[in-house]
Amino acid sequence: MVAAHEAAPHLGSALASLAVQAQADLEVIVVDDGSTDGTSAVGAAFARTDPRFRLVRLDRNRGQAAALNVGLDLARGRYLAVLDADDEATPGRLALQVAAFEQDPGLVLVGGAVATFCDRHAVEGQVWRYATGDGAIRARTLFKSEVISGAVTFDRERLVREGIRFDETLRLGVDWALSAAALRIGRVGNVEPVVMRYRIHPRQMTVEMGDDLGSDSTRIRRDVLAWAGVVPTDEEMRIHLAVSPCNYWPFGAHPWFRERGEAILPDAERWLARLRAAAARTGRIPAEPLRAWVEEILTSIPVALRESREPGPVAARSCPVAAPRACVAGEPCR
Repeated sequence: MVAAHEAAPHLGSALASLAVQAQADLEVIVVDDGSTDGTSAVGAAFARTDPRFRLVRLDRNRGQAAALNVGLDLARGRYLAVLDADDEATPGRLALQVAAFEQDPGLVLVGGAVATFCDRHAVEGQVWRYATGDGAIRARTLFKSEVISGAVTFDRERLVREGIRFDETLRLGVDWALSAAALRIGRVGNVEPVVMRYRIHPRQMTVEMGDDLGSDSTRIRRDVLAWAGVVPTDEEMRIHLAVSPCNYWPFGAHPWFRERGEAILPDAERWLARLRAAAARTGRIPAEPLRAWVEEILTSIPVALRESREPGPVAARSCPVAAPRACVAGEPCR
């Protein structure tokens, strides 16, 4: 399923990457979310030549979550794979993820590793790898998305049976929120191989994503923390955001991390101890993976503090954002 809005420049490569998937019973639903460019024309061209493709046009821009829900309602297969309109699936993506479901019927979600590339400068980036086991993914999801949204395949029948849908009150992070909701109904996992090429470019939605108290990303984290058993104060939430690792910027780049300076370590120790105690009471987050992840974060804080005192540029954007500033600003990639 691909939800697309003003996606004509990149949609063709996204759909071409799905056309080469090996599944004989593949169904690709392209939902044009009220685009005014050539998005529908790109989708229609695939639908004309490949019966596996289907284009649905919305009469107005209703937002990513609403477009994804249209696709969710129309889908007929057991599994529902999401691909963003500006990214590319690797040739074996769906086969790998379906095999994971077949090996573990308790899985409700399967993601995988992602290789980044800079669209503007044709530069290959890093490979982002994620925890593969359910326990580690649950622990890390308290801090960040441990599955990258456009690389996720869901057990659609489980979602429908449990009444789980994309949250149309969110503008950003809607597939992250659905992934977090999936934790509540079954096991989750990531396959180790790369399953998606993640395009970094100035117009991608996550360029606008930031970590402040009113952001969608913070709301998603608050919901997951509450489900795990703890409701942070605003002050605790600032600390939580400041020490939440991500792939997009170096650890310690968050403005609230730098603002606190040396005080961030004792602040984080107090908050993370309270988080672990609350999670232990509910039992929804396995204790050992959470302990290991918290220790990794606490070990990283002194390193980040030391590096912040060394000469050199410090990232100014908060985490998570979509890309290194050079790629979205048009400067040479490094």
